[in-house]
Amino acid sequence: METDEDDGTDFLLKDSGDDTDLRLARLEALASRRPALLSAVMLRQNPHNVAEWHKRVKLFTGDPTKQILTYTEAVKTVDHDKAVGKPNTLWIAFAKFYEKHGDIANARIIFNKAVQVPFKYVDDLATVWCEWAEMELRHSNFKSALDLMRRATSVPQRPRKLSQQEERQLPVQERLYRSSKLWAFYADLEESLGTLQTACGVYDTMLDLRVATPQIILNYALMLQEAKHWEAAFQVYERGTALFKYPHVADIWAAYLKSFVARYGGSKLERARDLFETALKDCPLEQAKPLYLEYAALEEQHGLARHAMEVYERAIPAVPKDLRLSVVELYVSRATDFFGIAKVREIYESAIESEPPGELPEADIRVLCVRYAQLERKLGEIDRARAIFVHGSHLADPRRDRSYWEAWNDFEVKHGNEDTFREMLRIKRSVAASYAQMHIHSSAQVADVAAGTAAVGADQQQPTDTMAALEAQALADKGTRLPGFVSAGVIQQDQGQAAAAAAGQGQQPAAAAVAANPEEIELGDDDDEADQAAADGTANAADDDASIVQEKAVPAAVFGSLAQQAAGQEEQQVEELLGALERFKKRRVE
Repeated sequence: METDEDDGTDFLLKDSGDDTDLRLARLEALASRRPALLSAVMLRQNPHNVAEWHKRVKLFTGDPTKQILTYTEAVKTVDHDKAVGKPNTLWIAFAKFYEKHGDIANARIIFNKAVQVPFKYVDDLATVWCEWAEMELRHSNFKSALDLMRRATSVPQRPRKLSQQEERQLPVQERLYRSSKLWAFYADLEESLGTLQTACGVYDTMLDLRVATPQIILNYALMLQEAKHWEAAFQVYERGTALFKYPHVADIWAAYLKSFVARYGGSKLERARDLFETALKDCPLEQAKPLYLEYAALEEQHGLARHAMEVYERAIPAVPKDLRLSVVELYVSRATDFFGIAKVREIYESAIESEPPGELPEADIRVLCVRYAQLERKLGEIDRARAIFVHGSHLADPRRDRSYWEAWNDFEVKHGNEDTFREMLRIKRSVAASYAQMHIHSSAQVADVAAGTAAVGADQQQPTDTMAALEAQALADKGTRLPGFVSAGVIQQDQGQAAAAAAGQGQQPAAAAVAANPEEIELGDDDDEADQAAADGTANAADDDASIVQEKAVPAAVFGSLAQQAAGQEEQQVEELLGALERFKKRRVE
C-alpha cells in the first residue's frame, strides 16, 4: 500500500527542474544579505565593538528606517565599560543622521539623551556637548550655543570641597566642569559672540579652576592686547608664570617679555630687567639662549653697553655646550663695535681658558685659537699669534685635527723663519707622541680589565695543590711589570715538535720549560767533568800565583753601577739554584 506522505528521499528522482528561477532568486537574495549576515556574526562575537556598529549602519545606506533601527540597537547594546572604541561616536553619528535629513528637533533629542549617558571618560561627554553646540552654530542658533556652553560648564554646588580621590568616584556629569576642552570651546564662543567682559569672565574662571593651559594664557593676553588693555594683559602673563613651570612656561615668558619691551621700550628699564632676571632664574640650559640674547639686545638699545657685555658673559656658561661657540662669536662681534680690541682679547682669553662647568668643547677652543691668532696676525702681533698657536697645540691631535696644524703651518710659512718652523715641527711631534702615549695607556687599561676577568675565571678552576699555586704566583712575579705588555712565551723547537707528535698520538704534551733559552747549548756529561777539572786546575794555579804575586782589591767606585748589576745577577743565579720552597721562605724573611 502506497502512502501519500513524501519524506523527500526520492527528490532527485522526481525533480523536474521547473523551479530553477526560484532557486536562483533565493541564491541572489542570500548573496545580497551576505554582508549583513557577516556583520551580525561579528556583533554576536562582540556586541560592544563600536566600529562594527558603524560598518553595519553603512550597509543599510539608502534605507533610513533600518539605519535608525541599527543606531537605536547600538546605543542600547554597547556597554560603555566594555566598549571597544568610543561609544560617544554612536550618539554623535545618530544625531548627525537626523540633522542630515533636516530633522533638527530629533537631533536635539538625541543629544539631550547622550549628555545623560554615564560615559567612562569626561572627554567623551565633553565631545558630545561640543558637537551639540557646533550643530546649533551651523544652523545660526548662536544664543542656543552659548546657553549650552553655560549649562555644560556650570560648577555644581557642593556642601564641601572634595579631594581628588573622592571626585574621581563621581559620575562624569559631576566632573565635566573641569574639562579644558569644553572651557576652551566656550571661551572661543564668548570671544566671537559675547562681549569683552563675558570673555574675561570665562578666562578668569578657567584660571581660578586651574584648568587653563599655556595656550589659554596666551589667547587671553592677546585678546586684552588687541583691546589695548596692556596692564591687564601683563597681569594675565604674571598669573600664567605663577601657574606653570619650565619648560611649559617658556612660551609665556617669551611672549610676555616681547610684549613688554615693545610696549614700554626703555621707559621702564628697571622693571624690564627684573622681568628678565626672573625669567632666567629657573630657566634650563636648553631654553636660556633666546632669553639672554633678548636681554642683551634690550641693554644695547635702551641700557648700557657694559651691562650688555655682562649679559653675554653670563650667557656663555648658561647655555648648552654646543651653543656656546655661537654666543662667544656674537659676544666678540658686539664687543668689537663697542669697546675695541682690548675687550676682544679679554673675551678670547677667558673663553679659551674657561674652566668647568662653563668650559667650551675642545673643538670650539681650537676654532677660537685659530681665529684669535688670525686676529693678532692682522694686527701685526706675530709673536702673540705664535704664542696662541702654541697654547692651543696640546688640544689638537695631528692625526685628527689637521686643519689646526695646517693653519699653523701656513702661518709659519708666511711669517716665520727656519727656527720657528722647526719649533713648530718639534711641538707637533711632541703632541703626537703624547696622544699616542694616551692611546697606549687606554689600551693597557682595557687589557688589564680583560686580564682581571680572565684571572677571575682561572681562580675558579685553579688546582688544589698549594705548591702548584705558589709556583704559578712566582712565575707571575718574575714577569714584566710594564702595563699592557703580555708575554708570548718561548717554546723550544724540539719541544714544539714533541708536543705536536704527542698530540698526533692522542697523548698529553709535557709542560714546556718556563724560561728556556733558545740559544742554550746542550753539553754532555763528559764536557761537564772536563769543565770541572779545568776549574780545579785553574784554582790550584791561582793559589800558586797568589803565593808569588800579591793582589790588591779595586775600589768599588771604579765600577760604578756595574758592580750593582753584577751583584743583582749573582743574587738571581742563587735564587735559580734554590728550590721553590726555599725561594718563598727567603722572600718572606726579606
